[in-house]
Amino acid sequence: MTSALAGLARTPAPAPALDGLPLTVGLLGREVLVVGAGPLSARRAETFLEAGAYVRVVAPEVSPEMAALADRAGAGVVVVVRSFTPADLDTPWMVHVATGDARVDAEVAELCEARRLWCVAAGDAARGSARVPARTEVATPAGLVRIAVDSGDPRRSVRVGRHVARALATAPAGLRARRRTEAGWVALVGGCGDSDLLTVRALRLVHAADVLVVEGAADGGLVAELDDDVEVIETVPGAPAAWVADLIAARRAAGHGVVQIAASATLAAAAAELDAVGLPFQVVPGAV
Repeated sequence: MTSALAGLARTPAPAPALDGLPLTVGLLGREVLVVGAGPLSARRAETFLEAGAYVRVVAPEVSPEMAALADRAGAGVVVVVRSFTPADLDTPWMVHVATGDARVDAEVAELCEARRLWCVAAGDAARGSARVPARTEVATPAGLVRIAVDSGDPRRSVRVGRHVARALATAPAGLRARRRTEAGWVALVGGCGDSDLLTVRALRLVHAADVLVVEGAADGGLVAELDDDVEVIETVPGAPAAWVADLIAARRAAGHGVVQIAASATLAAAAAELDAVGLPFQVVPGAV
């Protein structure tokens, strides 16, 4: 079995349909080796640190940016001031190399390949076995949606990521969470529910919600943009605020995100009822 697998590894692979496979890598509690301590390495080291990694930096010289990161991060970032040696590859799960010296970068990448370690070669992406994509984030009540863009051209990827973020800000369909892991949330949005008149922030909340409570008839265009399993509840104007608050509280207790769209007076009454039972909520001006 071992010899058969070894032979398979040496067999030339067919031309890939994609230039790499986008993945989310779990780095929590795992070591990432950063070879080189310039400003780019400092930015990448901070990214790895934010992902929960333990970062070890090896470089003969350390930039002010890397030194400042090490000071802020404490034990999370350890800087070893010396040249790279092959023994540095004994413990990390992943390696990032950007020394500014093409020869050293190539050596590190080749050693990683031999050891089957994922390597990001920032100076020459073609030498590495992994790339760090451009990232952008869109905030939703259920948490951040992180968008990664990899086009092979870092600057192009950044521009595309910004365009996607702007597009989601104005047309936020698809931001709704499907997994119930914690308590829900409540937003009270002022307005009539006409999708053409809602602010961008209000639209984001509506598209992130599991339950939409609307005073009067819901706007057909708005409802048509929602997922089929979103619950839309139409309440008659003047419905008892306590009844509406109980309805909202029950949906939130089930882990749902709830948005109520109503006139200001109705929202004020609902807010008072929710306050009385200690239910957290946010109030959003909904109309432009």
